[in-house]
Amino acid sequence: MDDDIRKDFVDDVPGDNEEAAEASREIDTVRPQFYTEVIEKKPKRWGKAAIAITLAIGLAFGSAFGFIADNIIKGLNGRNTVYASQENQYNYVIDKTVSPVVPIAKKVSPSIVAIRIKKNYQDFFGFVYQSEGNGSGIIIDSEGHIVTNNHVVEGSNDITVVLYDGRELPAKIVGRDAQTDLAVIKVEDKNLPPYAELGDSSTLEVGELAVAIGSPLGTNYAGSVTAGIISGLNRELYVGNRTMKLIQTDAAINPGNSGGALVNSEGKVIGINTLKLVESKVEGMGFAIPINEAKPIIEQLIKNKKVLRPYLGIVGQTIDEKTAKQYDVPQGVLIRQVVDGSGADKAGLVRGDIITKIDGERVTTIEQLQKIIQSKKVGDKIKVEAYGELNRYKTVEVQLTESND
Repeated sequence: MDDDIRKDFVDDVPGDNEEAAEASREIDTVRPQFYTEVIEKKPKRWGKAAIAITLAIGLAFGSAFGFIADNIIKGLNGRNTVYASQENQYNYVIDKTVSPVVPIAKKVSPSIVAIRIKKNYQDFFGFVYQSEGNGSGIIIDSEGHIVTNNHVVEGSNDITVVLYDGRELPAKIVGRDAQTDLAVIKVEDKNLPPYAELGDSSTLEVGELAVAIGSPLGTNYAGSVTAGIISGLNRELYVGNRTMKLIQTDAAINPGNSGGALVNSEGKVIGINTLKLVESKVEGMGFAIPINEAKPIIEQLIKNKKVLRPYLGIVGQTIDEKTAKQYDVPQGVLIRQVVDGSGADKAGLVRGDIITKIDGERVTTIEQLQKIIQSKKVGDKIKVEAYGELNRYKTVEVQLTESND
């Protein structure tokens, strides 16, 4: 296609703005929310009143429940109790033995820390204020490295780690990665608790036990343990400007749990708690980063202080089957912009080209292209087939550079 037709084609193809707006509306209805708790230095005066009301209601319910529970307990002995239905004579057992969560909590809890951060911010008039936030983290080695979420420590001026035994240690950021919402911080201490054992999230099955350990609502509730199941795998959630593929669980997770551990029945960390869906009709939908996805990121953050990602150097958009038929072009990824000086620019790819293959592999969506690129390394050379000028295909060699993200 000549330059005029190419320009008209690129301008005519609908952009992603409408889709993005629609996605935004859906997220506003059911909002993914990170688990960090932020506390202003000067709480409002009605805070104490609200707490008093809550406590009063709690005491009222507690008294009523205590009376009922007391009567129930009197009818039970300390043994496992077997009941028989008079209608069908089927027996069922109320198992009162030790919960399987107990040994898991004993094994993993010492490896989980509470994280307290301080951030400075400036208001419209230039006044500087300080806020405090809370999160959780996982000790991952004997050198004092702790993995947490990027959104827990991002922008922090001061980081304090509270260990399982109550000791408080200053921490420094080793590296952060906004794209995966992961960060590694480090403390210096010769008497650290044992570090957590990382598991294999690829073997997870829906329905198996899941235990969440962290610090909901801050350090006062550090080491809180909740249990549930794996509710779903490979759940895709659009957060900010990126899509995250996560583990879904119904184990209760609350503000302050960000960066805490999701643990399997063997006491191995299989996920890092990161966000939840917030909406009046939604309950028990928490999400964790699969540990297999986190491991290579953690390794790079410790080694390089950042994640080295390969970069093609284009802004692209999917040309689906319907659009391809409408404009009589192949399916693939339409190049809307080529970044100056990038590998794509140096190789001769231009605005209006449609990428159809990379290293011989068919490309039909932007997500597929991104997946292929992320499987490569910085400096790798790839063969890119593109449909473009004069309705012809061309194949160019592109050397991938390092992304600045």
